[in-house]
Amino acid sequence: MYNLGSLIGLWYRVKYDSPWKHSPITASKFWKLFCKTAVAIKPVVSLSVHHNSNLSFLWDPWCNNGSVAELTDSIRISHLWVGDFISSNGWNLPDYIPASIKSIISNLLIVREGPVLTWNSRTVTSCPNNRTFSELFHSNLEDVPWFKFIWHKGYALWYASYSWMAIQRKLKMADILNLRGIPLNPNCSFCLGNLESHSHVYFECDYSFLLLTALFPDLVKFYLRPNLMQVFDIFGSYRNFTKVDRNFCYFVMAILVYHLWRERNNRRFSSVWRSPSELKNVIIHAIEAKASNWRHYDSLKNHFKEILG
Repeated sequence: MYNLGSLIGLWYRVKYDSPWKHSPITASKFWKLFCKTAVAIKPVVSLSVHHNSNLSFLWDPWCNNGSVAELTDSIRISHLWVGDFISSNGWNLPDYIPASIKSIISNLLIVREGPVLTWNSRTVTSCPNNRTFSELFHSNLEDVPWFKFIWHKGYALWYASYSWMAIQRKLKMADILNLRGIPLNPNCSFCLGNLESHSHVYFECDYSFLLLTALFPDLVKFYLRPNLMQVFDIFGSYRNFTKVDRNFCYFVMAILVYHLWRERNNRRFSSVWRSPSELKNVIIHAIEAKASNWRHYDSLKNHFKEILG
């Protein structure tokens, strides 16, 4: 993935080839992806002409949002810049350029100052940045509204990865492995009385629900036990929570998800068991190790006394 600055920089440094046209078969994967990206954003950008412009005269789409190559089959001028045809802030076009093309180019304004590339998107009200480019580049992808539960400010990659897998049902639970023909004891490693699945481990099981309510006592008030996504939604709906409070809850949940998965594996493969109180202490220690460096740690201690003391 390119940021906007590097993309524009590459445009200016390409002299004998252009990212706007199709890349040759022998081009590298990087160059092919670059050309594909440039073509994809072409409809929402425009190029301005300056007296010393170093845009490709033939290939770059500076001529009424199109390229001169679209108007002629000649490649005689393929190696020249737009600035090579400007003299004293006016156009100086040679005779071998067809009159019809001359007429179009002569009506184009030559700008003295300002950006060479501008963003035309209606959603952009100021100078575009890398976020603007990234949103456009990924606009064809499905929106994932729960990303804020995982990739919030202050997330820890190790723990967040397990939360992402748990929400996506990607952890190797017994029900999934058995469905794929991999034999495994189907019973939950915590309660031993129910079938193991993502929804059961997070948080239908007595063991995991006891840990959840030990960290967040308010959740014990719910009549039915929530699943993982519902717990995230509950934290997001608390009106008295600040953004920092919500991010902290999401962070704690990620650590809880990880340590429950680790405890499950220890019980299955190492026959090592921890009681809920022992695992709670391990989780709190992991939380403090990360959150103690947060800017709002003192205020979080007042709001979450069950976790931070």
